[in-house]
Amino acid sequence: MLLARRGYDLLLVDRATFPADIPHGHFIHRHGPARLHRWGLLDRLIATGCPPARSTTLDLGDFPLVGRGLAADGVAMGYGPRRAALDKVLVDAAVAAGATQREGFVVEDLATDGDRISGVPAT
Repeated sequence: MLLARRGYDLLLVDRATFPADIPHGHFIHRHGPARLHRWGLLDRLIATGCPPARSTTLDLGDFPLVGRGLAADGVAMGYGPRRAALDKVLVDAAVAAGATQREGFVVEDLATDGDRISGVPAT
């Protein structure tokens, strides 16, 4: 997505087809929520029903350390999206930025022109 936004010609390939879910979600934290916000994707992720995490508990045995209201500039410290929802938001954003997407595409080799990739032979 970021490269497509800069005008690069991109082809996204994946042998899978979307949405492809797994039996658990992901937890996006640290710099991830701020980056999604900066890229304009956080609201799209939240709209999928993705829950924000604004509290945490660290239990070291003697007593728990609890943090609540953990957010910066309205962005929670973490988000727990389902894999299918996260994939859709990211792929849709890349395609909207100009990338071409090919699902069910198995890459067998790379065609090169000197030190540059010039194509993707596939079956």
